[in-house]
Amino acid sequence: MDLTNSQEEYLKTIYILKNTKNEIRVTEIANKLGKTKASVNNAINSLKQEKLINYEPYGQIELTKEGESLARKIVEANDIVKLFLIEILGSTEENAENEAKAIKTVLSDDTLNKLARYTHKELGLSSLDCGYDINNQRCIECARRNV
Repeated sequence: MDLTNSQEEYLKTIYILKNTKNEIRVTEIANKLGKTKASVNNAINSLKQEKLINYEPYGQIELTKEGESLARKIVEANDIVKLFLIEILGSTEENAENEAKAIKTVLSDDTLNKLARYTHKELGLSSLDCGYDINNQRCIECARRNV
């Protein structure tokens, strides 16, 4: 499924709000992103058409299982690219945040996986040589071992 950068940002915001608030409404998203309620409603309706969220006008916004999985992947991809830009290339936090949003959308899953493994190896973090895959919450080998 190919989402626009804007749709990805809305989905990511909903995911983040989901983990910090009990109820997610259009107003919270508008405030978090600095957007109008009309813009948020348009985005929400497009995400609903993609079956990534459940929403009825004036009601709560809830991620579907597919929406939550995709949002988690978007957040992780953003974090991988941002970590690489800051810690390895020495970018500023602000530049890395803005650039990570754009860069992650053009990278394939294969490239993101390789970037994650490289970044973790260079920074001496936990090894991802065990078959890490951005589409899974856990690496492939850990999932196979049911760890």
